[in-house]
Amino acid sequence: MTKIGANIKKIRTTKGLSQQAFADLFELTRGNISSYEENRAEPRIDTVVRIANHFCIPLDNFVKQSLTINEILQFNGDKLIDDANRIINLQMREVPFMNDNIYMKCSHRELQFNEWGTFPKLVLPEAGNLQLVALTFNHNIPRHASTSQFQVNDVLIFEEVTQQNIHLCQHKTGLYAAEQEIMIGQFEMKDGQIDLVLNDFKKHRFNFKQEKLFWKLFGVYQRVG
Repeated sequence: MTKIGANIKKIRTTKGLSQQAFADLFELTRGNISSYEENRAEPRIDTVVRIANHFCIPLDNFVKQSLTINEILQFNGDKLIDDANRIINLQMREVPFMNDNIYMKCSHRELQFNEWGTFPKLVLPEAGNLQLVALTFNHNIPRHASTSQFQVNDVLIFEEVTQQNIHLCQHKTGLYAAEQEIMIGQFEMKDGQIDLVLNDFKKHRFNFKQEKLFWKLFGVYQRVG
């Protein structure tokens, strides 16, 4: 579980903001803020980035650490103008996002599973130069037994498998997305061959000539509630 809800409440009270006033800053509702603070839900990734940027708080601190009052006040102080400018100038990127609605359209052949360019976008901080895609985890997607830790509505972010990162794939979660098929498997490397395995009966063999079919798990945004 992240520290986002507790930190939102600490920031809000430190700044003397009501839940409604805090919500108005980010085009949310008072109910949204209440659910975040009570850990019944977590904000979308783009909202998390907006809150952290607004209060000049490093994103990693906001998500993973329990902020103190002194830290919250310091992050907005003159001493951290350079850090604030760094955050303002942070390079962002739009990542293709397969949400539940898009998944259903692909399942009904209205779209193709690898038609990433037509999907909605998530705005995320720049992280390397490899292409990223994201999807909402749901139980309709064929998946390897090792993915049991993921929950419905978790957002899984994948990076394209290339010669730069193929050595990191062994026993890692991967995504296969072709025109009419998608699955979340586990990479297995043996005798110079690389397979993305779904189960004992289903797998896809990796080939560098097949661009943008295979992806390696890059990160997970877990939602609560």
